Amino acid sequence: MKLSPEERKERKRESNKRYLQNMTEEQKEKIKEYNKRYRQNMTEEQKEERREYYKRRYQNRTEEQREERKEYDKRRYQNRTEEQKEETKEKRKEYYERNRGDRPRRIRIPNLTEEERKERKREYNKRYRQIRTDEQKEKIKEYNKRYRQNMTEEQKEERKEYYKRRYQNMTEEQKNKTITPLKQ
Repeated sequence: MKLSPEERKERKRESNKRYLQNMTEEQKEKIKEYNKRYRQNMTEEQKEERREYYKRRYQNRTEEQREERKEYDKRRYQNRTEEQKEETKEKRKEYYERNRGDRPRRIRIPNLTEEERKERKREYNKRYRQIRTDEQKEKIKEYNKRYRQNMTEEQKEERKEYYKRRYQNMTEEQKNKTITPLKQ
């Protein structure tokens, strides 16, 4: 009985899944190390090819596949242990420091002044906020609500201080534009 290409892919996927589940932690660690060394030793050309491959792969996904991936990522994110969360924080910090460092920010439009750049950014953000759908607005509201609820007292205090300074640094014109004046 000959299998179709799709069936073969599915079988292979299942087989790999079982194989990974049956691996010991030591074996998984070995593979991680191997992959790390492999990626470090890649040439720029290979890295670029890899980026292009993933880009094409992402673009060719169906809406269903994208949804599946979102759900998978969501579950995976929720099921992380405290240790994994800390590890992620550390990796992000390292990545940020390695890729930012003391390097000056890349300026997309170099012939604009700082003030023109800020104005352009304001306009862009304004347009972005205007064209958002109700669903997107609702999502952001929900996210902000959860975010504020999960803030520590220290973070809340920092936030108050930030807004206080921000309000003090506003011009009279800006203060008049403010929809709801900040409580002092």
